[in-house]
Amino acid sequence: MFGNRYSALAAYDLSTWKRLFLTKLSGSGDEKSLADDVAVDADGNAYVTDVKGSKLWKVGVDGEILSTLTNPLFTPKEWYKSLAGLSGIVYHPDGYLIVIHTLGGYLLKIDLAKGDEVKLIELAGGPLSFGDGLELISPTKLVVAAGNPSGRLVESTDGWETASVVAKFKGPMHRFATAATVKDGKVYLNHMVGMGYPKKTHALVEFVL
Repeated sequence: MFGNRYSALAAYDLSTWKRLFLTKLSGSGDEKSLADDVAVDADGNAYVTDVKGSKLWKVGVDGEILSTLTNPLFTPKEWYKSLAGLSGIVYHPDGYLIVIHTLGGYLLKIDLAKGDEVKLIELAGGPLSFGDGLELISPTKLVVAAGNPSGRLVESTDGWETASVVAKFKGPMHRFATAATVKDGKVYLNHMVGMGYPKKTHALVEFVL
């Protein structure tokens, strides 16, 4: 986490599990970085968050690095909040990205149609401290895997200019939720580290809304 410099993005064909590409995003001669999460837009471009370097990589459909996005909003004023920066990311069907800053506890909207314009989403009921994985339930509802309480449901009625925390879910004790996924309308949270209680393996728990 503190000294890693290597980051990469891999893509696979899910019907054959053949690797399509493995793109090196940073290496030993670069600044500290840690690729954390990825989202794919309607054209097949991938956006990868760098939780250590406070930036986004944009990777094309053939694995080529197209650009690196930085912005002052990616870096909080408090130095210690940069120890874990941009993490979870989702692509919204209206053409923008929603990204969470883990220790900053805030959400950002990145409008791809407006030159990658970055805005802070005004959040009521936050902050989303230790926020990690994101998953859209619908265009107006977002699940955040965030420490413990391990899940929060965030809703927006104005295209994610503003949003509100409308529900919280408390998962297994002594565990941190790191990822969220939706299947058949149900939300599941993956819990990892946590002193081995009640068991040492990862815990996958349904977030009952």
